[in-house]
Amino acid sequence: MATNTGKRVSKHWDFNPNASVEKFNIDELNTSNLVNQMLVITKDDITQSVIMRLFGSFNDGKSLCHHYDTFDVPPKAFKFTNDKGKEVSNSNKFTTTFGIWIFNVFFLRDFGYSKIVGGYYNENIDNDHFEYISDKLVYALLENKIDTESYKRWIDAAQFFMPFETILSPNHTAKMLACTKEINKLKAKLFKENKEALDRGDAAVSEDIEKQLVAFAKEYLKDDPSLDPYLSGAGASLENNFKNMYIMKGAVRNPDPTSKQEFNIAQSSFMDGISADEYSLLANSLIGGPYSRAKKTELGGYWEKLVEVATSTIKLDPPDSDCGSTHYIEVTLTKKNISSFMYSYMIKSNGELEELTSENMDKYIGKTVKLRSVLFCKSKTGVCNKCAGNFFYRRGEGNMNIGMACSAIPTRLKLRSMKSFHDSTVKVTTIDPMKAFGLK
Repeated sequence: MATNTGKRVSKHWDFNPNASVEKFNIDELNTSNLVNQMLVITKDDITQSVIMRLFGSFNDGKSLCHHYDTFDVPPKAFKFTNDKGKEVSNSNKFTTTFGIWIFNVFFLRDFGYSKIVGGYYNENIDNDHFEYISDKLVYALLENKIDTESYKRWIDAAQFFMPFETILSPNHTAKMLACTKEINKLKAKLFKENKEALDRGDAAVSEDIEKQLVAFAKEYLKDDPSLDPYLSGAGASLENNFKNMYIMKGAVRNPDPTSKQEFNIAQSSFMDGISADEYSLLANSLIGGPYSRAKKTELGGYWEKLVEVATSTIKLDPPDSDCGSTHYIEVTLTKKNISSFMYSYMIKSNGELEELTSENMDKYIGKTVKLRSVLFCKSKTGVCNKCAGNFFYRRGEGNMNIGMACSAIPTRLKLRSMKSFHDSTVKVTTIDPMKAFGLK
């Protein structure tokens, strides 16, 4: 495949009223019937060959179309089965992209999952949107709206689609490979203005420079398709991978505990090559990752075992059990944290309990609620249903040993330490003590 060297230009395609297409046929796919073919494509039609035929660019650097090209979906063209088992369709024309259309057909409509997200999901599928859809499906699974075998096939389908990334999102373009030429102009200016702070290893100043350069690079490459892996959250990180490759390594902790300077600032990038006088700094940066993986995981791993032993005998009381506790925790539910409280019981203004589910979660986002909690359960035989919520009950009778879930917190500590093996970026956080202790 050829490297994409141009800036992104989206094209709008029109439905051809003179093209009669009843069934998708890759051999008859061309620019005159592209929209017509897309409107009849099914999940089984979408193969690597089809993705290559649509979006692949070869020796001439051209492709039939782009996944970000748009077209109008005519009324009644998108049909799906709603949550009542009735086939419905769009009543009005709407505009979408080829990529979003294929995602809806492959991952939602033909799995019977369009009803879970309320119909056609007309959003750019980045990490946040994919996580949102994944959460919706997990809720649907726990609430018996979809079955386990169907969900397994959906997971397999996501794996099947992964190799298509090289076609849909080029990793490098000529503009990205040459971007250091422009970035270095601003970098030299910022280094000159902050020379004294950088020489003394000021990590906060280094991080501020990095942020300015990353922001500049995002603006410079904003129309370049090779930026997609970074902006989509698909794995690459602007603040880590891109920064190290194209901008600068940044602050590196000095492993010598007797050193008067805690950090040194490596100003080289991998694309420009590591300067001779900074080679030792890059070698030092390799220590942080293995140390975190080998030593810092000790803390989370040790506490993980302690918690498992201490709580392994705690069990749930029978379904519908209620210890009668009047205590609760107050939580402001947001899109980010609401998944952690799903299927817990909320105390309403009249004292009645309401379970937080996918049916009512949207109306509680942004609101502060009172939640029954395991922390205040008065049961003498375990943890009652109303304090524990329904998450474990929904998973089946084999999940009554609730104590085994208590190791989630130390496990998170362990995994975060392991993940730091891949990211040695030094981040600086400013904390207001008055606000941290609730005095402001």
